[in-house]
Amino acid sequence: MTQVEDDQAPNGLVKRPTGIPSIDIATCGGLPAHRATLVLGQPGCGKTILGLQVLACALDRGEGGVFVSFEESRKQILRDVAAFSWADRFGETSRCEIIDAQSMKGAELSGPFDIDGLLAVLAMCADRVDGSLIVLDGIDQLLRRQPDPLIAVEQVRQINDWCDQRSCTLLLTGKQAQGGSQFASPDHLPGIEFLLSTIFTLSTELVDRSLHRRFRIAKYRGSKHNGDELAMVIDQDGICLPYINSPSDKVGGSATSERISTGIERLDDVLGGGIYRGSTTLISGQPGTSKTTLAAAFGVAACQRGERVLYVSFDEHGSNIVRNLTSVGLDLQPHIDGGLLALHARKSWDVVAEEHFMALQQMIESFKPDCLVIDPASSLLKSSTSHSPYVALERLLENTTRQGITALLTSIASDDDPSDEATMAQVSTLADTWMVVRFRVHGGERNRSLSVVKSRGTAHSNQVRELVISSEGLALADVYEFGTEVLMGTARVEKESEEKIALKLRERERERRRQTLDQEIEKTRNQITQQQNDLARLVDELKYESVYDDILEQEVSHYQDRIRWRREPNGQATAHDREKDHQGGDT
Repeated sequence: MTQVEDDQAPNGLVKRPTGIPSIDIATCGGLPAHRATLVLGQPGCGKTILGLQVLACALDRGEGGVFVSFEESRKQILRDVAAFSWADRFGETSRCEIIDAQSMKGAELSGPFDIDGLLAVLAMCADRVDGSLIVLDGIDQLLRRQPDPLIAVEQVRQINDWCDQRSCTLLLTGKQAQGGSQFASPDHLPGIEFLLSTIFTLSTELVDRSLHRRFRIAKYRGSKHNGDELAMVIDQDGICLPYINSPSDKVGGSATSERISTGIERLDDVLGGGIYRGSTTLISGQPGTSKTTLAAAFGVAACQRGERVLYVSFDEHGSNIVRNLTSVGLDLQPHIDGGLLALHARKSWDVVAEEHFMALQQMIESFKPDCLVIDPASSLLKSSTSHSPYVALERLLENTTRQGITALLTSIASDDDPSDEATMAQVSTLADTWMVVRFRVHGGERNRSLSVVKSRGTAHSNQVRELVISSEGLALADVYEFGTEVLMGTARVEKESEEKIALKLRERERERRRQTLDQEIEKTRNQITQQQNDLARLVDELKYESVYDDILEQEVSHYQDRIRWRREPNGQATAHDREKDHQGGDT
Protein backbone atom coordinates (compact mmCIF):
# COMPACT_ATOMS: atom_id res chain seq x y z
CA MET A 1 0.00 0.00 0.00
CA THR A 2 1.29 3.45 -0.88
CA GLN A 3 1.44 5.56 2.25
CA VAL A 4 2.36 9.16 2.95
CA GLU A 5 3.55 10.39 6.34
CA ASP A 6 2.30 13.81 7.35
CA ASP A 7 5.42 15.56 8.57
CA GLN A 8 3.34 18.33 10.10
CA ALA A 9 1.56 15.96 12.47
CA PRO A 10 3.36 15.41 15.76
CA ASN A 11 2.33 11.76 15.88
CA GLY A 12 3.48 11.04 12.35
CA LEU A 13 -0.01 10.39 10.96
CA VAL A 14 0.16 7.94 8.07
CA LYS A 15 -2.01 8.78 5.06
CA ARG A 16 -3.18 6.78 2.10
CA PRO A 17 -3.48 8.69 -1.23
CA THR A 18 -6.95 8.60 -2.73
CA GLY A 19 -5.49 8.78 -6.25
CA ILE A 20 -7.64 11.86 -6.93
CA PRO A 21 -5.01 14.62 -7.18
CA SER A 22 -7.21 17.52 -6.09
CA ILE A 23 -8.56 15.67 -3.04
CA ASP A 24 -5.06 14.55 -2.08
CA ILE A 25 -3.99 18.20 -2.21
CA ALA A 26 -6.97 19.35 -0.14
CA THR A 27 -6.32 16.65 2.47
CA CYS A 28 -2.54 17.17 2.33
CA GLY A 29 -1.89 13.54 1.44
CA GLY A 30 -5.13 11.57 1.30
CA LEU A 31 -7.18 9.47 3.72
CA PRO A 32 -5.92 8.52 7.17
CA ALA A 33 -4.55 4.98 7.00
CA HIS A 34 -5.86 2.41 9.49
CA ARG A 35 -8.89 4.59 10.25
CA ALA A 36 -12.43 5.12 9.07
CA THR A 37 -13.42 8.20 7.05
CA LEU A 38 -17.07 9.17 6.90
CA VAL A 39 -18.51 10.77 3.74
CA LEU A 40 -21.87 12.45 4.28
CA GLY A 41 -24.16 14.02 1.71
CA GLN A 42 -27.59 14.31 0.21
CA PRO A 43 -28.66 12.14 -2.76
CA GLY A 44 -26.82 12.98 -5.97
CA CYS A 45 -23.77 14.50 -4.28
CA GLY A 46 -21.33 11.85 -5.52
CA LYS A 47 -20.73 9.73 -2.41
CA THR A 48 -20.82 6.40 -4.25
CA ILE A 49 -18.71 7.73 -7.11
CA LEU A 50 -16.09 8.97 -4.62
CA GLY A 51 -15.84 5.51 -3.04
CA LEU A 52 -15.63 3.75 -6.40
CA GLN A 53 -13.05 6.18 -7.78
CA VAL A 54 -10.80 5.81 -4.72
CA LEU A 55 -11.04 2.03 -5.13
CA ALA A 56 -10.30 2.28 -8.89
CA CYS A 57 -7.17 4.34 -8.17
CA ALA A 58 -6.03 1.74 -5.64
CA LEU A 59 -6.52 -1.02 -8.23
CA ASP A 60 -4.56 1.07 -10.72
CA ARG A 61 -1.65 1.12 -8.25
CA GLY A 62 -1.72 -2.66 -8.04
CA GLU A 63 -3.51 -2.79 -4.69
CA GLY A 64 -6.63 -4.73 -3.74
CA GLY A 65 -9.91 -3.58 -2.25
CA VAL A 66 -13.43 -4.44 -1.21
CA PHE A 67 -16.58 -2.48 -2.07
CA VAL A 68 -19.73 -3.26 -0.12
CA SER A 69 -23.01 -1.64 -1.21
CA PHE A 70 -26.05 -1.60 1.05
CA GLU A 71 -28.20 0.11 -1.60
CA GLU A 72 -27.35 -1.37 -5.03
CA SER A 73 -26.56 -4.71 -6.54
CA ARG A 74 -23.20 -5.61 -8.05
CA LYS A 75 -24.71 -5.40 -11.53
CA GLN A 76 -26.04 -1.90 -10.84
CA ILE A 77 -22.67 -0.78 -9.52
CA LEU A 78 -20.81 -2.00 -12.62
CA ARG A 79 -23.43 -0.38 -14.84
CA ASP A 80 -23.02 2.92 -12.98
CA VAL A 81 -19.22 3.02 -13.36
CA ALA A 82 -19.34 2.15 -17.07
CA ALA A 83 -19.63 5.85 -17.95
CA PHE A 84 -16.26 6.73 -16.38
CA SER A 85 -12.80 6.47 -17.90
CA TRP A 86 -11.63 4.18 -15.10
CA ALA A 87 -14.47 1.63 -15.49
CA ASP A 88 -12.09 -0.97 -16.94
CA ARG A 89 -10.36 -1.24 -13.54
CA PHE A 90 -13.38 -3.23 -12.35
CA GLY A 91 -13.15 -5.81 -15.11
CA GLU A 92 -12.17 -9.40 -14.51
CA THR A 93 -9.70 -8.97 -11.67
CA SER A 94 -8.87 -10.99 -8.60
CA ARG A 95 -7.92 -7.87 -6.64
CA CYS A 96 -11.43 -6.44 -6.24
CA GLU A 97 -14.57 -7.69 -4.50
CA ILE A 98 -17.93 -5.96 -5.05
CA ILE A 99 -20.47 -7.25 -2.54
CA ASP A 100 -24.22 -6.78 -2.70
CA ALA A 101 -25.28 -6.29 0.93
CA GLN A 102 -28.84 -5.11 0.33
CA SER A 103 -31.47 -6.35 2.74
CA MET A 104 -33.56 -9.21 1.49
CA LYS A 105 -36.85 -8.08 0.07
CA GLY A 106 -39.77 -8.90 2.31
CA ALA A 107 -37.52 -9.81 5.23
CA GLU A 108 -38.81 -8.95 8.68
CA LEU A 109 -36.39 -7.59 11.26
CA SER A 110 -36.56 -8.52 14.90
CA GLY A 111 -34.28 -7.16 17.60
CA PRO A 112 -30.72 -5.85 17.34
CA PHE A 113 -27.99 -7.38 15.17
CA ASP A 114 -24.31 -7.95 15.76
CA ILE A 115 -21.73 -6.26 13.53
CA ASP A 116 -19.25 -9.07 14.01
CA GLY A 117 -20.71 -11.01 11.11
CA LEU A 118 -20.06 -8.12 8.72
CA LEU A 119 -16.49 -7.71 10.00
CA ALA A 120 -15.82 -11.40 9.50
CA VAL A 121 -17.00 -11.19 5.87
CA LEU A 122 -14.85 -8.11 5.31
CA ALA A 123 -11.80 -9.82 6.78
CA MET A 124 -12.27 -12.83 4.54
CA CYS A 125 -12.73 -10.72 1.38
CA ALA A 126 -9.78 -8.48 2.24
CA ASP A 127 -7.55 -11.52 2.66
CA ARG A 128 -8.77 -12.97 -0.60
CA VAL A 129 -7.94 -9.86 -2.68
CA ASP A 130 -4.88 -9.06 -0.57
CA GLY A 131 -6.23 -5.55 -0.07
CA SER A 132 -6.34 -3.01 2.71
CA LEU A 133 -8.95 -0.60 1.31
CA ILE A 134 -12.59 -1.16 2.19
CA VAL A 135 -15.55 0.95 1.08
CA LEU A 136 -18.91 0.58 2.84
CA ASP A 137 -21.39 2.47 0.67
CA GLY A 138 -24.64 3.45 2.34
CA ILE A 139 -23.70 2.21 5.83
CA ASP A 140 -26.67 4.18 7.17
CA GLN A 141 -29.00 1.72 5.41
CA LEU A 142 -27.61 -0.99 7.66
CA LEU A 143 -27.27 0.90 10.92
CA ARG A 144 -30.74 2.49 10.77
CA ARG A 145 -32.11 -1.02 11.30
CA GLN A 146 -30.45 -1.02 14.71
CA PRO A 147 -33.27 -0.29 17.20
CA ASP A 148 -30.97 1.58 19.61
CA PRO A 149 -29.07 4.52 17.99
CA LEU A 150 -26.45 4.40 20.73
CA ILE A 151 -25.68 0.80 19.87
CA ALA A 152 -25.37 1.80 16.20
CA VAL A 153 -22.83 4.48 17.08
CA GLU A 154 -20.94 2.00 19.21
CA GLN A 155 -20.84 -0.40 16.27
CA VAL A 156 -19.28 2.34 14.14
CA ARG A 157 -16.63 2.65 16.84
CA GLN A 158 -16.14 -1.10 16.67
CA ILE A 159 -15.65 -0.88 12.88
CA ASN A 160 -13.10 1.91 13.33
CA ASP A 161 -11.15 -0.11 15.91
CA TRP A 162 -11.24 -3.13 13.62
CA CYS A 163 -9.62 -1.05 10.86
CA ASP A 164 -6.79 -0.10 13.19
CA GLN A 165 -6.23 -3.72 14.19
CA ARG A 166 -6.30 -4.94 10.59
CA SER A 167 -4.31 -1.96 9.21
CA CYS A 168 -7.14 -1.24 6.81
CA THR A 169 -8.32 2.06 5.42
CA LEU A 170 -12.09 2.33 5.56
CA LEU A 171 -14.37 4.71 3.67
CA LEU A 172 -17.94 4.96 4.94
CA THR A 173 -20.69 6.78 3.03
CA GLY A 174 -24.01 7.83 4.46
CA LYS A 175 -26.88 10.20 3.99
CA GLN A 176 -26.73 13.60 5.60
CA ALA A 177 -29.62 14.82 7.71
CA GLN A 178 -31.44 17.97 6.64
CA GLY A 179 -30.34 21.09 8.54
CA GLY A 180 -28.96 20.63 12.01
CA SER A 181 -25.31 21.17 12.81
CA GLN A 182 -22.55 21.89 10.32
CA PHE A 183 -21.85 18.13 10.19
CA ALA A 184 -25.55 17.20 9.92
CA SER A 185 -24.96 13.58 10.89
CA PRO A 186 -27.73 11.04 10.22
CA ASP A 187 -30.59 11.23 12.68
CA HIS A 188 -30.11 7.60 13.78
CA LEU A 189 -26.34 8.10 14.42
CA PRO A 190 -26.24 10.94 16.96
CA GLY A 191 -22.76 12.06 17.99
CA ILE A 192 -20.95 10.12 15.27
CA GLU A 193 -19.19 13.36 14.25
CA PHE A 194 -17.34 13.27 17.58
CA LEU A 195 -16.43 9.64 17.23
CA LEU A 196 -14.67 9.58 13.84
CA SER A 197 -11.53 11.60 13.20
CA THR A 198 -12.19 12.36 9.52
CA ILE A 199 -15.45 13.52 7.95
CA PHE A 200 -16.09 14.74 4.42
CA THR A 201 -19.36 16.44 3.50
CA LEU A 202 -20.69 16.63 -0.05
CA SER A 203 -23.51 18.99 -0.94
CA THR A 204 -25.51 20.26 -3.88
CA GLU A 205 -27.03 23.63 -4.58
CA LEU A 206 -29.47 24.58 -7.32
CA VAL A 207 -28.53 28.02 -8.65
CA ASP A 208 -30.65 29.42 -11.46
CA ARG A 209 -31.72 25.87 -12.36
CA SER A 210 -28.09 24.68 -12.55
CA LEU A 211 -26.79 22.07 -10.13
CA HIS A 212 -23.59 23.00 -8.29
CA ARG A 213 -21.72 20.42 -6.23
CA ARG A 214 -19.50 21.24 -3.26
CA PHE A 215 -16.90 19.33 -1.23
CA ARG A 216 -15.78 20.19 2.28
CA ILE A 217 -13.49 18.56 4.80
CA ALA A 218 -15.62 19.04 7.86
CA LYS A 219 -13.08 17.39 10.13
CA TYR A 220 -9.59 15.91 9.86
CA ARG A 221 -8.15 15.27 13.26
CA GLY A 222 -4.38 15.40 13.59
CA SER A 223 -3.65 16.85 10.15
CA LYS A 224 -3.67 20.14 8.35
CA HIS A 225 -6.21 20.36 5.55
CA ASN A 226 -8.24 22.75 3.45
CA GLY A 227 -11.40 23.50 5.36
CA ASP A 228 -13.08 25.64 2.71
CA GLU A 229 -16.18 24.62 0.81
CA LEU A 230 -14.69 23.72 -2.55
CA ALA A 231 -16.34 23.47 -5.94
CA MET A 232 -16.64 19.88 -7.15
CA VAL A 233 -17.24 18.54 -10.64
CA ILE A 234 -18.16 15.05 -11.81
CA ASP A 235 -17.24 14.31 -15.42
CA GLN A 236 -16.06 11.33 -17.43
CA ASP A 237 -12.92 11.14 -15.29
CA GLY A 238 -14.88 11.12 -12.06
CA ILE A 239 -14.68 13.61 -9.21
CA CYS A 240 -12.40 16.63 -9.37
CA LEU A 241 -11.97 19.78 -7.30
CA PRO A 242 -11.09 22.15 -10.15
CA TYR A 243 -9.85 25.13 -8.16
CA ILE A 244 -7.29 23.28 -6.07
CA ASN A 245 -3.67 24.06 -6.88
CA SER A 246 -0.66 22.11 -5.75
CA PRO A 247 1.33 23.81 -2.93
CA SER A 248 4.38 23.54 -5.19
CA ASP A 249 2.75 25.79 -7.79
CA LYS A 250 4.27 29.23 -7.78
CA VAL A 251 2.02 32.20 -7.22
CA GLY A 252 3.20 33.74 -10.49
CA GLY A 253 5.75 33.25 -13.22
CA SER A 254 8.78 35.43 -13.73
CA ALA A 255 7.94 38.80 -15.29
CA THR A 256 9.44 39.68 -18.65
CA SER A 257 9.96 43.03 -20.35
CA GLU A 258 9.33 41.56 -23.81
CA ARG A 259 6.44 43.15 -25.65
CA ILE A 260 4.33 41.53 -28.34
CA SER A 261 2.09 43.11 -30.94
CA THR A 262 -1.67 43.43 -30.65
CA GLY A 263 -1.90 43.10 -34.42
CA ILE A 264 -2.68 46.81 -34.88
CA GLU A 265 0.35 49.05 -35.35
CA ARG A 266 -1.24 52.24 -34.04
CA LEU A 267 -2.57 50.40 -31.00
CA ASP A 268 0.93 49.14 -30.26
CA ASP A 269 2.11 52.76 -30.34
CA VAL A 270 -0.68 53.76 -27.95
CA LEU A 271 0.46 51.00 -25.55
CA GLY A 272 4.09 52.00 -25.71
CA GLY A 273 5.15 49.17 -28.02
CA GLY A 274 2.51 46.47 -27.43
CA ILE A 275 1.51 44.33 -24.45
CA TYR A 276 3.85 42.41 -22.18
CA ARG A 277 4.33 38.72 -22.89
CA GLY A 278 2.60 36.61 -20.26
CA SER A 279 0.23 39.43 -19.29
CA THR A 280 -3.57 39.55 -19.31
CA THR A 281 -5.54 41.97 -21.48
CA LEU A 282 -9.26 42.68 -21.17
CA ILE A 283 -11.29 44.32 -23.95
CA SER A 284 -14.78 45.33 -22.89
CA GLY A 285 -17.61 47.01 -24.73
CA GLN A 286 -21.12 46.68 -26.02
CA PRO A 287 -22.10 44.16 -28.70
CA GLY A 288 -20.89 45.15 -32.15
CA THR A 289 -17.95 47.29 -31.03
CA SER A 290 -15.42 44.93 -32.71
CA LYS A 291 -14.17 43.09 -29.65
CA THR A 292 -13.96 39.81 -31.59
CA THR A 293 -12.13 41.52 -34.45
CA LEU A 294 -9.58 42.97 -32.02
CA ALA A 295 -9.12 39.55 -30.42
CA ALA A 296 -8.70 37.88 -33.80
CA ALA A 297 -6.15 40.49 -34.90
CA PHE A 298 -4.13 39.66 -31.81
CA GLY A 299 -4.36 35.93 -32.56
CA VAL A 300 -3.37 36.32 -36.22
CA ALA A 301 -0.36 38.46 -35.27
CA ALA A 302 0.76 35.75 -32.83
CA CYS A 303 0.40 33.04 -35.49
CA GLN A 304 2.42 35.13 -37.93
CA ARG A 305 5.20 35.17 -35.33
CA GLY A 306 5.07 31.36 -35.29
CA GLU A 307 3.35 31.14 -31.89
CA ARG A 308 0.54 28.76 -30.91
CA VAL A 309 -2.83 30.34 -30.17
CA LEU A 310 -5.81 28.77 -28.40
CA TYR A 311 -8.99 30.64 -29.37
CA VAL A 312 -12.09 29.73 -27.32
CA SER A 313 -15.37 31.20 -28.51
CA PHE A 314 -18.54 31.11 -26.46
CA ASP A 315 -21.93 31.04 -28.14
CA GLU A 316 -20.67 31.40 -31.73
CA HIS A 317 -19.71 28.61 -34.11
CA GLY A 318 -16.12 28.46 -35.25
CA SER A 319 -17.03 28.39 -38.94
CA ASN A 320 -19.03 31.58 -38.53
CA ILE A 321 -16.08 33.30 -36.89
CA VAL A 322 -13.72 32.30 -39.71
CA ARG A 323 -16.20 33.48 -42.34
CA ASN A 324 -17.02 36.79 -40.67
CA LEU A 325 -13.42 37.77 -40.00
CA THR A 326 -12.48 37.24 -43.63
CA SER A 327 -14.54 40.32 -44.50
CA VAL A 328 -12.16 42.52 -42.49
CA GLY A 329 -8.95 41.06 -43.90
CA LEU A 330 -8.33 38.48 -41.16
CA ASP A 331 -8.00 34.94 -42.54
CA LEU A 332 -7.85 32.36 -39.74
CA GLN A 333 -8.12 29.24 -41.88
CA PRO A 334 -4.44 29.03 -43.00
CA HIS A 335 -3.31 29.20 -39.37
CA ILE A 336 -5.88 26.56 -38.36
CA ASP A 337 -4.70 24.29 -41.16
CA GLY A 338 -1.08 24.93 -40.16
CA GLY A 339 -1.72 23.81 -36.59
CA LEU A 340 -0.80 27.14 -34.99
CA LEU A 341 -4.40 28.14 -34.21
CA ALA A 342 -6.82 25.92 -32.31
CA LEU A 343 -10.38 27.29 -32.52
CA HIS A 344 -12.90 25.81 -30.07
CA ALA A 345 -16.55 26.83 -29.75
CA ARG A 346 -18.43 26.14 -26.52
CA LYS A 347 -21.96 26.74 -25.27
CA SER A 348 -21.79 28.84 -22.13
CA TRP A 349 -25.16 27.64 -20.80
CA ASP A 350 -24.43 23.95 -21.37
CA VAL A 351 -22.44 23.29 -18.17
CA VAL A 352 -21.51 25.15 -14.99
CA ALA A 353 -18.50 27.42 -14.75
CA GLU A 354 -16.36 24.79 -13.00
CA GLU A 355 -16.74 22.43 -15.95
CA HIS A 356 -15.81 25.21 -18.37
CA PHE A 357 -12.72 25.84 -16.26
CA MET A 358 -11.72 22.17 -16.35
CA ALA A 359 -12.30 22.00 -20.11
CA LEU A 360 -10.14 25.09 -20.67
CA GLN A 361 -7.42 23.65 -18.47
CA GLN A 362 -7.44 20.42 -20.47
CA MET A 363 -7.22 22.40 -23.73
CA ILE A 364 -4.25 24.34 -22.40
CA GLU A 365 -2.49 21.20 -21.19
CA SER A 366 -2.97 19.38 -24.50
CA PHE A 367 -2.36 22.24 -26.96
CA LYS A 368 0.29 24.12 -24.92
CA PRO A 369 -0.46 27.56 -26.39
CA ASP A 370 1.68 30.68 -26.22
CA CYS A 371 -1.43 32.89 -26.35
CA LEU A 372 -5.00 32.36 -25.15
CA VAL A 373 -8.11 34.17 -26.41
CA ILE A 374 -11.49 33.82 -24.67
CA ASP A 375 -14.28 35.58 -26.53
CA PRO A 376 -16.34 36.63 -24.68
CA ALA A 377 -15.36 35.65 -21.17
CA SER A 378 -18.48 37.34 -19.83
CA SER A 379 -20.59 34.55 -21.35
CA LEU A 380 -19.57 32.40 -18.40
CA LEU A 381 -22.05 34.44 -16.39
CA LYS A 382 -24.79 32.58 -18.27
CA SER A 383 -23.62 29.32 -16.71
CA SER A 384 -24.51 30.55 -13.23
CA THR A 385 -25.66 33.60 -11.35
CA SER A 386 -23.35 32.88 -8.43
CA HIS A 387 -19.78 34.06 -7.98
CA SER A 388 -18.39 30.84 -9.50
CA PRO A 389 -17.78 32.30 -13.01
CA TYR A 390 -15.56 34.98 -11.49
CA VAL A 391 -13.70 32.39 -9.45
CA ALA A 392 -13.23 30.26 -12.59
CA LEU A 393 -11.75 33.18 -14.52
CA GLU A 394 -9.54 34.25 -11.63
CA ARG A 395 -8.10 30.75 -11.25
CA LEU A 396 -7.68 30.40 -15.01
CA LEU A 397 -5.79 33.70 -15.27
CA GLU A 398 -3.66 32.70 -12.30
CA ASN A 399 -2.67 29.52 -14.14
CA THR A 400 -1.97 31.29 -17.44
CA THR A 401 0.20 33.86 -15.68
CA ARG A 402 2.13 31.13 -13.91
CA GLN A 403 2.73 29.35 -17.23
CA GLY A 404 3.72 32.53 -19.09
CA ILE A 405 0.71 32.41 -21.44
CA THR A 406 -0.40 35.76 -22.85
CA ALA A 407 -4.18 35.95 -22.36
CA LEU A 408 -6.70 38.23 -24.05
CA LEU A 409 -10.29 38.26 -22.85
CA THR A 410 -13.28 40.12 -24.20
CA SER A 411 -16.27 41.12 -22.12
CA ILE A 412 -19.71 42.38 -23.06
CA ALA A 413 -20.66 45.48 -21.10
CA SER A 414 -23.86 45.30 -19.11
CA ASP A 415 -26.88 47.44 -19.94
CA ASP A 416 -26.67 48.93 -16.44
CA ASP A 417 -23.23 50.36 -17.19
CA PRO A 418 -23.50 53.32 -19.58
CA SER A 419 -19.77 54.05 -19.25
CA ASP A 420 -18.81 50.46 -20.13
CA GLU A 421 -16.17 50.57 -17.40
CA ALA A 422 -17.75 48.47 -14.65
CA THR A 423 -18.09 45.20 -16.52
CA MET A 424 -16.56 42.10 -14.90
CA ALA A 425 -14.88 44.23 -12.23
CA GLN A 426 -13.44 41.14 -10.52
CA VAL A 427 -11.56 40.21 -13.69
CA SER A 428 -10.58 43.75 -14.65
CA THR A 429 -8.62 44.03 -11.42
CA LEU A 430 -6.54 41.05 -12.51
CA ALA A 431 -6.02 42.34 -16.04
CA ASP A 432 -2.72 44.09 -16.72
CA THR A 433 -4.20 46.02 -19.65
CA TRP A 434 -7.83 47.08 -19.94
CA MET A 435 -9.22 48.66 -23.10
CA VAL A 436 -12.77 49.87 -23.66
CA VAL A 437 -14.48 50.12 -27.05
CA ARG A 438 -17.63 52.21 -27.37
CA PHE A 439 -20.18 53.47 -29.85
CA ARG A 440 -20.35 57.23 -30.34
CA VAL A 441 -23.43 58.56 -32.14
CA HIS A 442 -23.12 62.01 -33.72
CA GLY A 443 -24.84 63.63 -36.64
CA GLY A 444 -26.96 60.55 -37.30
CA GLU A 445 -23.89 58.31 -37.56
CA ARG A 446 -22.58 55.54 -35.29
CA ASN A 447 -18.81 55.25 -34.92
CA ARG A 448 -16.50 53.19 -32.73
CA SER A 449 -13.93 54.54 -30.30
CA LEU A 450 -11.16 52.89 -28.31
CA SER A 451 -9.43 54.05 -25.16
CA VAL A 452 -7.01 52.49 -22.69
CA VAL A 453 -8.37 52.46 -19.13
CA LYS A 454 -5.16 51.08 -17.67
CA SER A 455 -1.96 49.35 -18.71
CA ARG A 456 0.35 48.41 -15.88
CA GLY A 457 4.00 49.20 -16.37
CA THR A 458 3.30 51.16 -19.56
CA ALA A 459 3.35 54.88 -20.30
CA HIS A 460 0.23 54.58 -22.43
CA SER A 461 -1.80 57.25 -24.15
CA ASN A 462 -4.93 58.52 -22.43
CA GLN A 463 -6.49 59.81 -25.65
CA VAL A 464 -9.69 58.45 -27.17
CA ARG A 465 -9.17 57.25 -30.73
CA GLU A 466 -11.54 56.24 -33.48
CA LEU A 467 -11.54 52.56 -34.39
CA VAL A 468 -11.87 52.27 -38.15
CA ILE A 469 -12.83 48.95 -39.79
CA SER A 470 -12.31 48.27 -43.46
CA SER A 471 -11.79 45.30 -45.75
CA GLU A 472 -8.07 45.65 -45.08
CA GLY A 473 -8.44 45.28 -41.31
CA LEU A 474 -8.47 47.53 -38.26
CA ALA A 475 -6.85 50.91 -37.81
CA LEU A 476 -6.85 53.67 -35.23
CA ALA A 477 -7.46 57.27 -36.22
CA ASP A 478 -6.99 60.36 -34.08
CA VAL A 479 -10.32 61.91 -33.16
CA TYR A 480 -10.98 65.60 -33.86
CA GLU A 481 -11.62 67.75 -30.82
CA PHE A 482 -13.93 70.64 -31.73
CA GLY A 483 -14.41 72.74 -28.64
CA THR A 484 -15.90 70.42 -26.06
CA GLU A 485 -16.99 67.86 -28.68
CA VAL A 486 -15.11 64.86 -30.05
CA LEU A 487 -15.82 64.35 -33.74
CA MET A 488 -15.63 60.98 -35.45
CA GLY A 489 -16.61 59.42 -38.76
CA THR A 490 -18.15 61.73 -41.34
CA ALA A 491 -18.07 64.71 -38.97
CA ARG A 492 -14.36 64.17 -38.45
CA VAL A 493 -13.75 63.76 -42.21
CA GLU A 494 -15.72 66.93 -42.98
CA LYS A 495 -13.89 68.89 -40.33
CA GLU A 496 -10.56 67.56 -41.54
CA SER A 497 -11.52 68.56 -45.11
CA GLU A 498 -12.36 72.05 -43.91
CA GLU A 499 -9.03 72.20 -42.12
CA LYS A 500 -7.23 71.04 -45.27
CA ILE A 501 -8.97 73.70 -47.38
CA ALA A 502 -8.19 76.37 -44.79
CA LEU A 503 -4.60 75.16 -44.70
CA LYS A 504 -4.33 75.37 -48.49
CA LEU A 505 -5.75 78.89 -48.43
CA ARG A 506 -3.25 79.89 -45.77
CA GLU A 507 -0.49 78.36 -47.83
CA ARG A 508 -1.61 80.27 -50.90
CA GLU A 509 -1.75 83.52 -48.93
CA ARG A 510 1.71 82.86 -47.57
CA GLU A 511 2.94 82.16 -51.13
CA ARG A 512 1.42 85.43 -52.38
CA ARG A 513 3.04 87.36 -49.56
CA ARG A 514 6.32 85.65 -50.26
CA GLN A 515 6.19 86.60 -53.92
CA THR A 516 5.31 90.19 -53.02
CA LEU A 517 8.17 90.40 -50.60
CA ASP A 518 10.51 88.87 -53.17
CA GLN A 519 9.48 91.54 -55.64
CA GLU A 520 9.97 94.29 -53.06
CA ILE A 521 13.35 92.88 -52.17
CA GLU A 522 14.36 92.71 -55.84
CA LYS A 523 13.18 96.27 -56.40
CA THR A 524 15.12 97.47 -53.42
CA ARG A 525 18.16 95.60 -54.56
CA ASN A 526 17.90 97.27 -58.01
CA GLN A 527 17.58 100.64 -56.36
CA ILE A 528 20.61 99.94 -54.25
CA THR A 529 22.54 98.90 -57.35
CA GLN A 530 21.54 102.12 -59.17
CA GLN A 531 22.53 104.24 -56.24
CA GLN A 532 25.83 102.41 -55.99
CA ASN A 533 26.45 103.16 -59.70
CA ASP A 534 25.58 106.83 -59.14
CA LEU A 535 27.93 106.92 -56.21
CA ALA A 536 30.74 105.46 -58.28
CA ARG A 537 30.08 108.03 -61.04
CA LEU A 538 30.13 110.90 -58.61
CA VAL A 539 33.34 109.64 -57.07
CA ASP A 540 34.91 109.46 -60.52
CA GLU A 541 33.72 112.97 -61.31
CA LEU A 542 35.15 114.18 -58.05
CA LYS A 543 38.50 112.64 -58.90
CA TYR A 544 38.43 114.22 -62.37
CA GLU A 545 37.68 117.62 -60.92
CA SER A 546 40.64 117.32 -58.57
CA VAL A 547 43.03 116.44 -61.45
CA TYR A 548 41.66 119.30 -63.58
CA ASP A 549 42.14 121.77 -60.76
CA ASP A 550 45.77 120.70 -60.35
CA ILE A 551 46.49 121.08 -64.08
CA LEU A 552 44.76 124.46 -64.15
CA GLU A 553 46.73 125.66 -61.17
CA GLN A 554 49.97 124.61 -62.86
CA GLU A 555 49.00 126.43 -66.05
CA VAL A 556 48.18 129.60 -64.16
CA SER A 557 51.48 129.46 -62.30
CA HIS A 558 53.42 128.96 -65.52
CA TYR A 559 51.56 131.80 -67.20
CA GLN A 560 52.33 134.10 -64.37
CA ASP A 561 56.03 133.18 -64.55
CA ARG A 562 56.14 134.02 -68.26
CA ILE A 563 54.46 137.34 -67.76
CA ARG A 564 56.83 138.17 -65.02
CA TRP A 565 59.84 137.26 -67.29
CA ARG A 566 58.62 139.34 -70.10
CA ARG A 567 58.25 142.30 -67.88
CA GLU A 568 61.84 142.10 -66.62
CA PRO A 569 64.60 144.22 -68.35
CA ASN A 570 66.57 142.40 -71.05
CA GLY A 571 69.71 142.09 -69.20
CA GLN A 572 68.30 141.18 -65.88
CA ALA A 573 66.65 137.88 -66.78
CA THR A 574 68.62 134.95 -65.54
CA ALA A 575 69.63 132.04 -67.64
CA HIS A 576 67.14 129.90 -65.69
CA ASP A 577 64.33 132.28 -66.47
CA ARG A 578 65.21 132.30 -70.10
CA GLU A 579 65.26 128.54 -70.18
CA LYS A 580 61.79 128.45 -68.63
CA ASP A 581 60.61 131.04 -71.07
CA HIS A 582 62.06 129.09 -73.92
CA GLN A 583 60.28 125.93 -72.75
CA GLY A 584 57.12 127.92 -72.33
CA GLY A 585 57.44 129.32 -75.79
CA ASP A 586 57.90 125.89 -77.22
CA THR A 587 54.76 124.89 -75.46
